[in-house]
This record gives sequence, C-alpha cells and structure tokens, in this order.
Amino acid sequence: MTDKPEPDHVRRAFLILGCIIGFLLYWLTTNEIGLLLAVVAIGLYANRRTMVILTVVICVALVSGISINWLGWKGLETKSWTSFFITALCISALFIAHSAERQRATKDVSREQSEPGPHSLNEKFLKTVHPEDRDVVSQASSRAFWSGFPQIVRYRRLQSEGDYDWSEFRAEPGYDIAGDTPAKISAQHLPWSIAESVGETVEAARIALVLETLFGTGWSMDTAGRFTYATPNAQTTVGQTLEQMNERLTSKDFLSGGDLGWKHIFHPDEYERVAISLRHSLITGEHWNNEYRLRRVSTGEYGWHRVAMRPTRNQQGRITGWYGMSIDITVYKQTEAALRLREQELSQLVNMVPVHIMRLDGEGHPTFISKATFDFFALGEELVNDPTATLNVVREAIHPDDLKRLSTSIWEAMATSQRLAIRYRVRRYDGVYRWMDSRAEPIRDAKGAIIEWYAVSLDVNDQVLAQEELRVAQENLARSSQAANLAELSASIAHEVAQPLAALLSSSEACQLWLASDPPNIGRAQQTLERIIRSGKSATDIVRRIRALFAQSPEARAPTDLSELIGEARELLSGNLQRHRIKLDVDLEENLPMLIVDRVQVQQVVINLMRNGIEAIAASGDDRVLTVRVRREGNSVLTSISDTGQGVENSAKIFEPFFTTKEHGMGMGLAICRSVVTSHGGELWVEKNEPKGASFSFTLPIIQKTLTADREQKDI
Repeated sequence: MTDKPEPDHVRRAFLILGCIIGFLLYWLTTNEIGLLLAVVAIGLYANRRTMVILTVVICVALVSGISINWLGWKGLETKSWTSFFITALCISALFIAHSAERQRATKDVSREQSEPGPHSLNEKFLKTVHPEDRDVVSQASSRAFWSGFPQIVRYRRLQSEGDYDWSEFRAEPGYDIAGDTPAKISAQHLPWSIAESVGETVEAARIALVLETLFGTGWSMDTAGRFTYATPNAQTTVGQTLEQMNERLTSKDFLSGGDLGWKHIFHPDEYERVAISLRHSLITGEHWNNEYRLRRVSTGEYGWHRVAMRPTRNQQGRITGWYGMSIDITVYKQTEAALRLREQELSQLVNMVPVHIMRLDGEGHPTFISKATFDFFALGEELVNDPTATLNVVREAIHPDDLKRLSTSIWEAMATSQRLAIRYRVRRYDGVYRWMDSRAEPIRDAKGAIIEWYAVSLDVNDQVLAQEELRVAQENLARSSQAANLAELSASIAHEVAQPLAALLSSSEACQLWLASDPPNIGRAQQTLERIIRSGKSATDIVRRIRALFAQSPEARAPTDLSELIGEARELLSGNLQRHRIKLDVDLEENLPMLIVDRVQVQQVVINLMRNGIEAIAASGDDRVLTVRVRREGNSVLTSISDTGQGVENSAKIFEPFFTTKEHGMGMGLAICRSVVTSHGGELWVEKNEPKGASFSFTLPIIQKTLTADREQKDI
C-alpha cells in the first residue's frame, strides 16, 4: 500500500473498472480464473467492511457448492470453480489481515496522541498523516517548542478503512515557558474548535474566524469590551495575547471609562477617539465602523486599519457578544495621500497657468472653473464652489456684438458633438474688453457617449492688437513700396531711354569723324547715319512701350528671329568693341525657332548684358574675348553671354534694384533685364567662368504657336 492514496472518485473508478474487466474476461474465455481480477480490485480499492462481506459470500458459495455436489446434485461440475473459490478466499483473507494490521498501527498512534506532554513526531506517526498536511503538523510542533505557545492544527488522519478523516493535533511547548497560555491556531485556513470558556460568545468567535478566512483579521468581544477570541494574524500583528489585550490598566472596567491592555497598540492620537466610539457602540448596540492606526510589532510603525464590528443576539434579542474584522488599509491611505498630493500639485499648476479652464458635464453644466477665471473677473469667494453662478457672470461679460455668435456656436457644437474653436470679446473686471480665444473638446466614454466637456480660453488681446499694428505697418510699407516702385520705374525709364540715346550720340560722333576726314569717308558716314536712325527708332519704340504700359494696352509681342536680334546688337556695339579692342565670338545654333517676344525689350536685354561684358573686359586688361552662344534646350532657347573680366562677387544681390558695382552706375540694368526675362516666362542667372570672368544666361520659352509653326514648316 502507498502512503498517498488516491482520491475517493479515483478509487471507485479503479474498483468498477477492475470488476468490469474481470467479468469481460470470464465472458470471453469462459474461464472462471478471469473473475479473480474483480476480487483483487475489490481488495485493493474497497474498505475493510466490504472485504469481510465478500469473504463471507465466497465461503457460503464454496460450502454450498460442495454440499450440493456431495448430495449428488449438479453443483460444482468441474474442478475449475472449486479452484476459483479457494483462490478468491485466500486473496480475501490476505487483504483482511493487512487491514487489521493497519488499524492496530492507527490505534497505537491515537493512543500516543492522547497522552499528555509533547509529541515525538516519529516516522510511524507521520505515516498516518496525509502527505499534504505533514508540513503543517511538523511546523506546529516546532513553533510550539520555540515560541512557548501551544499550537493546534487540523490535519487528515489515515483510518483503518483506508480513508482519511479530519483530526485535531495539539502541540505543547517542550518546556514550561508559557504556563497556562491558551493555544493558538497555526493554520488560519483550517477549521477550529472553540474553547468552552468562550461561553455565550462562541457564535461571535466562529463568525470572526469565518471573516478572517475571507479577508483581514477577525476577533470577538464580550459585552464588557473584553476580547474572547482573536485570530493568530491579529495577535501576531500587534504582538499581544488575549490576556495582554484584556489586562486592566485602571481600577475601572472599560465601559465605566477604564482602559484595557489593547490601549498600548493604538496610536496616541487615535486611542481616545476610538475608545469613546467603541464604548458608545457597546452600550447602545449600534454597529461600529471606524478607521485608526495600530502599531505593528514587527516594524514598530503604525499602520492604518478599517474596522467593522457587529453584535450577536440570543433568541430574546439580548446582545451575547460582538464579532468584528479589520483590514490593513495602509497602502490605500498612502495611495490616497499620494493622489491628494498629486491633485494638489495639478491644481496649483492649473492655477499658475494664465489660461481659463472649465469642465462641464455632458449637458453643459459647469463642474469646475479655474482660478484664472476668478482673477480675470475679480469674483468673490462665495462663487468659488458655485460654478453655475460663475458661468452666469461670464455670460453677462460677453461683448454684445459677439454674444449671439458665441451662443450659436456653442449650441451647434453640443448638438453635433463636435469640437469648438471661436474668438470673441469679454469684459474684464476693470471694464476693458479683451479678446479671448476659446477651444472646447468633448470627452467620451467607451460607448462613444459624451460624458464631459473640457474648455480652455486664452487671453489673446495683445496678439490681436499686435496683428492690427502689423496690418497698419504693412499698409504703410505698401505705400512706401509704391513710392519706391515709382522711383524704380523712373530710373528704369531713364535707363531704357538712355541706351538708344547713348548709341545715337556715339554714332553721331562717329559720323562726324568720318565726314571730317580728308577725304571724307562718305560710305562709313552713311552706315553711321543708318545706325543713328535705328537708335532714334529704338528710343521712339521705348517711349511708345512706356506709354502703352501706363495706358494698360496689350504688349506688342510678335514672332522674332533671335539671330537677327543678336546681329543688330552686334552692329550697335561694334564701335565699343573696336574702341576696347575686344573680339566678339558669336555661336548660333542653326534652325533656331522663332520666338514670340517683345523685340525691343529682348534686344535691350542682350545689349545691356553685352555692354556689361565689354566694360568688365575693358577693366581687366587680359584676354579680351566676349562670347555669345545661343542653343535650344527642350522647349526653351538658352542665350549665354560670357566675358573674361574679374567676375561677380555678390551674385545673390546683383539683380536687386539700385545695387551696383560700378562707380557711376544706377544699379537698374540687371534688375530691368531680369524683369523683362521673367515677364516673358524665362529665367536669368549668373555663373562663374573658369578660370575667370562671368557668364550671364537667360532662357526664353518656345510657346505653342511657335512650335506649331515649326511643325507646319517641316511638313511643307
């Protein structure tokens, strides 16, 4: 047999299974020996009483069969049945003998337990204890020896029938340390027998033990306020036995105003309040609920406890005792204090922020208004706890021109459950209206229903005034910019007109020289006169374009051959090229498309860029080559004018109006050039040449009309 038996339902299952298998073997083989398996199963898993009954039945069957066969009747016809009954009888006898030996051992252990004095937990006794309870029994014995307090535990003891029944084990101290100290329960979760000395409070003690089994610590009191029972957890927590708790510290009893020993476990600030409250409940029979601090014997610190105590009554309604329980709520108190501190910190933070914060319930009724709102309206303390009255004051301070718009926006937001953002004016406590920027956001529960609204309002009056001042400044700047543009336009007109006039003057001087020569060079003079006529026409066209600009007439753009335009610019600047001994290198791509541009404006761009290159080369004194290249790139025509001068230092500012690097320059030439190119949909930029010099490039787009004309020409 094993020390750890199977549970009852497992034993029954094995018993039934063994019997079924035995009968199946007999039915399949028609051999009586198969029935022996059922006998063995009954012997292993049935109790002693069942085995005795089985043995008697086998004996009766064997005797009856032999007698019937002896009388000549048909009984045990074969020897196999006789062998079966004899074998089954022997097996039953063995099981009965083993059970009797085990019963004698159990009785010996029980006799040892009933003897006074400490137990010797020998191996023979522990074998009768359920394996799951052996540690509890051993610990109770050790605890009794070292603490000096008797210990009582409940454990499961092996019975002679093979079952385990609950029994009580009492462990006495090994030495006479505790004297007559009542025994303590070592296993709090196990049942406990109440001592007779408890008397009429036995029901209260049982209830207290049940409460401790559920949660916390439990105790019972008599009607005079003396403890009649306290759970081990309660006693070990405060470090007092029942006798120490009930010790009278004064000549009076507790109900008359005296003190008992449990006074020492209370915090000095708590005892008087607790004692008065407890006396009142004991006298009146009212339920007692309280919170107080008790000293923990393990640490010496005080911990918070929440207590509830109720009376027990007999059939006549007279109070027979009290039972109570308490739970340690120190962690809850610490959490509550931490939350209160965090709430205080958050409240201080909210009050420090110069923002009006408001919380409303789902129906729009205010539940919280921040201190900033009270300071803004200078509200009295009587409104601090009345958010509704405070909100009415805020409504009355809204600017009349903004009240309807604000009310409509609020109701629409609440009706549609959408967030709100609005700016309005509100009157401060000094009567000055200030601009406020408000935002409101709904808070929803798990189902999506709105449970609260949070709203914040920020004083943006300074920002609004700053924006107004900025708008006025921008208007003033616009007017100043208009004046500057007028000055720029005047300078642009002067610059544009000055170019053909300068060319006309240069050609006139050249013509005078040719005519004054000996003999006069009539041919060259005639060519110079033709340039003078073209310069005059150019000046006339410029004036006409300016007049058209102010008259808001459409620009005179027409298909233009860029090659011819550059050739005319070359002729106009030939005198400057010869004077400064500069070589002009022109590289034009063949079959360039016609561009729809303002011929005069684009020619002025080319002439201006070429003149700047001539001046830069003339000042350098080194290689004197001015290069003009024209190429087609995608849907644009790229024109580059490169010089071998000193280069450009401020490429980012060189196109700004009135910025110049020349001693007597106006700083308008390149600004006008970029304006013209941009107005035609192109770009103008400058790059450095290697090893020196600068390259000005601009693009002019090939618009759709030009592309169509090119395709038609190729088809022809």
